[in-house]
Amino acid sequence: MQLSNVKLINLLGSTIILFSFSAFADNYDDIISKALNNPARAANNAARDENRKPGEIIKFMDVRPGMTVLDMVSNGGFYAEILANVVGEEGRIIAQTFATAGMNPDFAYAKYIRDSEHMDNVVLIYANFADLDVKENTLDRIFIVQNYHDFYFDRPGYGVDDVQPVLAMFRKALKPGGMMAIIDHEANPGTPSTSGTSLHRISSDVVKNDMQTAGFKLVGNLDILLNETDDKTKGVFDPVNRGKTSRFVLKFTNPD
Repeated sequence: MQLSNVKLINLLGSTIILFSFSAFADNYDDIISKALNNPARAANNAARDENRKPGEIIKFMDVRPGMTVLDMVSNGGFYAEILANVVGEEGRIIAQTFATAGMNPDFAYAKYIRDSEHMDNVVLIYANFADLDVKENTLDRIFIVQNYHDFYFDRPGYGVDDVQPVLAMFRKALKPGGMMAIIDHEANPGTPSTSGTSLHRISSDVVKNDMQTAGFKLVGNLDILLNETDDKTKGVFDPVNRGKTSRFVLKFTNPD
């Protein structure tokens, strides 16, 4: 039995689409692998890959070449220098750090960016959470890694009186369909947000509620950083837990 011309065209079109997707997937894996294995990366950053699993998380967030990504609290540049290589020459990484660092002429991270060719597309900005302002509809992705709890950290220059204006700024800056990754040290369910100060942890329920109030939509989570042996009643710097905390990985989208 012969296929009609229409059926044949549809079949060939589907085959081409599948082939193209497979080819891109292979290329995308290669892009991430090269970014992770770039010998120019800071050795102390690369040594943390096993514990942080950045390759899986960047792929989960679908960061692509040409994108603009905001890396919040980018001190040391763990994610910034990987993301810089993933987005490539046509993309840009905006690396935020606190205002006090901008007053330090010997700020090591700023020098590292200036001296590192693989971070030519990284722009460092100095601003506290409440003062950060990014142009509307300019971001494809936002990464907040192990620092969302600092919105609730009771220390001048770090925490904020109200997290909603900060989240509103993020939503304004994200393009429609843009996504935000929030990774943080998990506190037990029902733990109040004051744990951001006392334990340097935050309950994922607090984050989800904050983000829903701000108009974001939860679209995914990963369990690759969870650790059932973590004693969540202890702070992240307690010798029992340090480097072994259970961390949630949440993906939110700006639905507008």
